[in-house]
Amino acid sequence: MVKQPDISIDLDELNQSELVMMCDWVGIKVSRGWPRAHLVEALENFQGTSFADPVDVNREKLSAWLSRYWDRIQMQAQKKVCPSCFHCDDLQVLTCYSKNRKGIEGR
Repeated sequence: MVKQPDISIDLDELNQSELVMMCDWVGIKVSRGWPRAHLVEALENFQGTSFADPVDVNREKLSAWLSRYWDRIQMQAQKKVCPSCFHCDDLQVLTCYSKNRKGIEGR
């Protein structure tokens, strides 16, 4: 599951355009003509939903494979590489997975 970021934002400090953009970012359909109070209320009452990231299947397999062979891999890997793929963005996970697919899937 994708974790919602823990970001503290004071809605009173945002202007009208920023409130509209924030609503749009979280998926609340609003209009620029809405009064400021309605925008703030919509954001304060918003209940985010978690969704399954389809790359997480590959992320779990890759992470397990890296953990299993980490002793051998870490000497060849760059310093910023770690066996936990949950710290990497989706594109990086897909790139690593595709490069190591045969070893991960045991082919």
